[in-house]
Amino acid sequence: MTKERRRRMFTLLETGVFLAVGATISFRLAPYDLPFFLHAACVLGAAGSVLSALLNVEQAWTATTHRCTAPGCDFRVRVQHADAGENRRWQEAAADHPFHTA
Repeated sequence: MTKERRRRMFTLLETGVFLAVGATISFRLAPYDLPFFLHAACVLGAAGSVLSALLNVEQAWTATTHRCTAPGCDFRVRVQHADAGENRRWQEAAADHPFHTA
């Protein structure tokens, strides 16, 4: 399976979970006869939080982090969906950045 196909599958899965959570919250709030905007705010807030968490998990799994090699410097670059050449360029940029925070 190619990276592009895997990324599309993750996006489809995240969208499906987002919609399922939104529908579940909506159906559970329906008997309380809330005003439309309050109902929408609750549904979108809960579903948006779940989507945000899923996107963070995806980034943690697929991103590569390059750190500065200088002792005590906490500079880092996180790259996602990059090829080998671009990864190498970011690795060199992280090792040779002008401001070290030591």
